[in-house]
Amino acid sequence: MTMHSRSKEQREAVRQLIYLVLTRDMATFNPDRFKHWIKETDSKFRKVGLMLKFEIRDRFVYFRIKEIRNGRIIYQFDSSTRVGFDERDVVLSYEELNPVGR
Repeated sequence: MTMHSRSKEQREAVRQLIYLVLTRDMATFNPDRFKHWIKETDSKFRKVGLMLKFEIRDRFVYFRIKEIRNGRIIYQFDSSTRVGFDERDVVLSYEELNPVGR
């Protein structure tokens, strides 16, 4: 499925995230601010039936947006700038960050 087949709210949530990641220098985040930002962004996605997954490899953040209904990845991209911390400094998945949400 393409983004055109998604609801307006889902497309807008994805567009806003991409805009934020492209215009923000990821190096300005510390591990705690990053965790808070991911948690807040994921809660916005869940309101429109999506979930935000992320992974940090070589200090680049890789984002995956999935449907809650079936777990299918609908969009993925990575940050253009690096974060200033290592993978071990931050929780690597939302499930680990918020185990109650399972």
